[in-house]
Amino acid sequence: MPVRGRVVLEGIRFAADVASRPSDVVTLWKTAAGGKTVGCHPSTRVPEIPHSAGLLPIALESREDLSIFSGQMNAWMVGADLPLFCALPVSTPRFTFPRVPPLTLEEALERIEALAEWVETVSGSPASEGGLWNSIRAYAIRRSLLDALDERCTRESTFLAREERRDILRAGIFLPPESHSRLLSSILGVAPESEANPTGGEKGDPLIVLAKRLM
Repeated sequence: MPVRGRVVLEGIRFAADVASRPSDVVTLWKTAAGGKTVGCHPSTRVPEIPHSAGLLPIALESREDLSIFSGQMNAWMVGADLPLFCALPVSTPRFTFPRVPPLTLEEALERIEALAEWVETVSGSPASEGGLWNSIRAYAIRRSLLDALDERCTRESTFLAREERRDILRAGIFLPPESHSRLLSSILGVAPESEANPTGGEKGDPLIVLAKRLM
C-alpha cells in the first residue's frame, strides 16, 4: 500500500463513516439544511430535478437500505415495477415512472415536466432554470471525478483497498453531489474547479437536456 497523505486518509475515513452510518448522515443533513429527502428506487436517471429544488435524492436499492430509510423519506420516486418486498408508507408522496421508456422527445419532456411539477409540490420550491443548470453541472462534475477515480484505481491498483473504494462510492448515495465531489477531490488531490464546466456549456432548455436522457 503506498504512503498516503493526511488529507487522503481523512477522506477515506469520512467515506467509511458515511457508508457505515448513512441514517445519521442523512438526519444531520436534514437538520442542518432544513431540506427534505426523496428515496429513489431504483436509482433515478434525473436526480438533477429534485436536487435543483433543494431536495436530496437518495438511491436506495438494497433491502437493508430500504429497511433503514423506508419511514424516513419525505417522498419517493419509484419505478412502476417496484418489487413487492418494498412496502412504502401509503401517506408518503410518490412519483412513479412508467415501465416503458418514452418513444419520442415530446413524450420524454412531458414526463420530465410532470416530475418537475411534482418536485415543486413536495419541496415547496420550483425546479428553476438556473437551479437545474446548477444541478446538471454538479452531477456532471461528480461523474467526471468518479471517472477520474476509476482511472486512478486502474492505473494504480494499490491506490485504494477494495473496501475503501466501495465506501467512497457508497458515500455518494447519501451525500449531496457537491459534498461527494469535495470528498472525491480531496482523495484524488485535485481542485474541484478543474472540473468546473464539464457539460460543455449551458445552452437551451435544461428540461430538454434531461428529457433526452430518458430516451
